[in-house]
Amino acid sequence: MPIYLISKAADPLFAFAIGTSAALLRIQREQREKFPERAEDISIGSVLQLGTSRVQRWWAGEFAAL
Repeated sequence: MPIYLISKAADPLFAFAIGTSAALLRIQREQREKFPERAEDISIGSVLQLGTSRVQRWWAGEFAAL
């Protein structure tokens, strides 16, 4: 398989990974600034868990009335 085909497939995956990690770090930083008393408890895992629960609630239609 030519290298340019591998690059064409890998570039979007790399961009998605970089974008996702940047967003997670930004959200984590903002949450730590918003809740300084809980800063040590706010990890990437907790941010992912919060995001997952919000997407599940959205998918279930809980935000339809907003």
